[in-house]
Amino acid sequence: MMDDLLAKFLPQFVAHTRTRVAAAIGSTTQRDRASFAKTVSELHTVAGEAGLLGLTDVFPLVRDCEQKAKRLRDTGAEADVEVLLAALHHLAQVIEGLAASPGRPHDDRVTTAR
Repeated sequence: MMDDLLAKFLPQFVAHTRTRVAAAIGSTTQRDRASFAKTVSELHTVAGEAGLLGLTDVFPLVRDCEQKAKRLRDTGAEADVEVLLAALHHLAQVIEGLAASPGRPHDDRVTTAR
């Protein structure tokens, strides 16, 4: 049953997450402080979706990005920009790994190493 759910919704998750991560990278790169709160919200949504789909390799990484986005939202510090960008780029790589191997979302090749 969970495999059917995953097979059905993983492509949508990947597509939506690509869009959300790209938007987060864009607003962070442009130092658009008005968008930082939206980035936090979007990452929270992605974390919930990853959890719902049982993507145990992705969930903690997204939560980590969300925490980094919250810190940036609160501080606006340049150091926090760089930390969040690095985490978002890593998340994008992990999502691409899911897209490349949709039959094995928990594959050891998909890691959350930072």
